[in-house]
Amino acid sequence: MKKISEVLASLGFFLLVTAILLTVIDWSCFRKEFYRRELEKNDTVSVTGMSADGVLESTYVLLDYLRDERQDIVITETVNGTVREVFNERETLHMIDVKDLYRNAVAARNIFAGAGLILLLCSVFLQRAHRSLLLKNGLRNGSLFMLGVVAFVAVWAMVDFNGFWTNFHLLFFDNDLWLLDPRTSIMINLLPGGLFFDLVTGIIIRFLICMVLLYCIVSFLVPKLERGTE
Repeated sequence: MKKISEVLASLGFFLLVTAILLTVIDWSCFRKEFYRRELEKNDTVSVTGMSADGVLESTYVLLDYLRDERQDIVITETVNGTVREVFNERETLHMIDVKDLYRNAVAARNIFAGAGLILLLCSVFLQRAHRSLLLKNGLRNGSLFMLGVVAFVAVWAMVDFNGFWTNFHLLFFDNDLWLLDPRTSIMINLLPGGLFFDLVTGIIIRFLICMVLLYCIVSFLVPKLERGTE
């Protein structure tokens, strides 16, 4: 029974840690103040030929569309002195793919979180003694793989972000709609590579902070609660 509990705890934490990573990604991608800072940092106004308000409004349209807060990404702004629709057909089709990816990620996050908590509860139920040690070992075993993946991504992104970003798209998209020409695409200029580098960096830092907090909870809070129930 002890071995079964250990396996369940390790698997439970693996699913829970994966859910935490997906939650951090979700939260980080929709922080509107992040895009306001990036607008100034990347000089997006002069690159796109739009006003600062137009840049932000167009960016927020994309975010709202992904979260089902609007049905399309149709928006009209003044670009280089000409009033026009901001996003073209290719960009619109790519955003459909991005939205499908986002929905799948949210669904996976919810399933992983629920399944992970159930497995952890089962592991604790099956092992009556030394539960804090069980959870501590389970967290260590269950988080090693995901921490390894995050460390690999961090090094890869630091060394060759363009290569990392290209392979990310090749992995998750089965077409080439993500290949946008900066001479004709407003979207690629609204969301340049530097913005995504900062986004990925922020995600990695926040995920590591969450892992430290989770480790502290399992290492210090759970044993105190266990002693309090004895």
